[in-house]
Amino acid sequence: MQRLKHWLFEHPLGLNHRIVYGLVGGFLLCLWSFIGFWSWWERSSTLAANAQLLQQLTTAVHEQTRTLFKQAETSLSVASHWMAEHPDQDPGQSLGFALLVEKLREASDRLIDIRMVTQDGTLRYIPDRGQAQRTQVADRDYFQAQFNEKTRGFYVAAPVVSRVTGKLGIPISIPVQRAGGDVAVLFAAIELDRIAGTFEAERIQPNGTITLLRDDGLFLFRSPMDPRIIGTSMADSAAWKQHLGNSPEGYYISENSMIDGRTRAVAHARVQDYPLVVAVSASTEDLLSDWRLHTQLLVAVGLVATLFCLALGSALLRSLQKEAQARQELERLMLTDPLTQVGNRRMLELRLGDQIVRAQRYGRALTAVYFDLDHFKQVNDSYGHDVGDAVLRQVAASLQATVRQSDHVARMGGEEFVVLLTETRLEAALPLVARMRAAIAALQVEGLPTRVTVSAGLAEWRQGESGEELLRRADQALYRAKEAGRDSAFTDLQA
Repeated sequence: MQRLKHWLFEHPLGLNHRIVYGLVGGFLLCLWSFIGFWSWWERSSTLAANAQLLQQLTTAVHEQTRTLFKQAETSLSVASHWMAEHPDQDPGQSLGFALLVEKLREASDRLIDIRMVTQDGTLRYIPDRGQAQRTQVADRDYFQAQFNEKTRGFYVAAPVVSRVTGKLGIPISIPVQRAGGDVAVLFAAIELDRIAGTFEAERIQPNGTITLLRDDGLFLFRSPMDPRIIGTSMADSAAWKQHLGNSPEGYYISENSMIDGRTRAVAHARVQDYPLVVAVSASTEDLLSDWRLHTQLLVAVGLVATLFCLALGSALLRSLQKEAQARQELERLMLTDPLTQVGNRRMLELRLGDQIVRAQRYGRALTAVYFDLDHFKQVNDSYGHDVGDAVLRQVAASLQATVRQSDHVARMGGEEFVVLLTETRLEAALPLVARMRAAIAALQVEGLPTRVTVSAGLAEWRQGESGEELLRRADQALYRAKEAGRDSAFTDLQA
């Protein structure tokens, strides 16, 4: 963590890196924020639009169901009215009644078939031609309901498989008050396979459903057809308690359908005038298929843009790194003496200015030491400039090896060097300078039979003094050391 902090904030490239990271990060943040917002917005819009579509479809199914049951009720009422007006005729044997029932069948497009049940629960056909085998339906709830005061009247029974046709249907029964032939109950059978095609064409494909429920939660019909569901109850389910059985109409999202476990959007409504509830649903997986495709495409584009942006940012960082390295190398060359590889006069001026500011701010000590090689001109004249250059390089290396890491060594030109001893007072600097001079005197330079000696002048910085003034005093101390016979060190305080 500390290394990362140093790299980002203290490294010379930190500012440029932060700019690049800011631009790349800002662009990616905007890009993915847009992708996220757009995806959320399209999903919400899609669900809202489909909620309206489901509610419209529910209204259509509601009207269709109401019309169907209204036809059944009307057919039963008309048939019951004919019986009441002809109590002396057996409706099963009456041609007029048979023609009436046939017309009612045709009026319902043969979706509704009317049948009769006698007092003892025997099913009679219309017309009744004296069939040899009689069918008993006394155990059916559509028959029993007409002998119970709580359920007597227009009654929608649980779906059953006909004992005559073998088909699954919804019986709707009414009691008969006056009729010949011992008829006690009329019922209209709505065969589910006849209405399945109509609802199947209207449901949202491929996983949408259209469901018809009794107002007690009993499944009367569901498209697509599944006989295992018909006749079961959902009265104990959360969907029924919270939505279907609790409000006249509405819309909700079912996270886990009790039938197939799918997440569904459901619109529902109670059928006016009848104990029925219609519900139209669509799988959210179907509703959101286009949204999912669009989101995947947009994410793919976002990933490509992200990779491109990261590659561009990486290339820019590498370019900045190379530029910074070139700049640092240029600065090093500008501040370094090419022969000795220590700082030059320009470097000394910069470091001296920094150290004086530090000394002023924190009250720290600072001592400048001026060195001059003794009789260096004679070395060049007697042994050549190559030997002289070797002397300068070894002296610079010796000074650099002797000083502390916080100190600074610079070549002022020719045979003159300056050392800045930070946080060092004059009295502490003298033994350090003595060690430096001793180290230089111990040098062995190839081609030079004599030892190298240096003269030194020391001066400690004074409050309010400039760097130029400090170096001038150190130079004056050096001059006195040379006047005293060289190979010595003087301070600016020595007479």
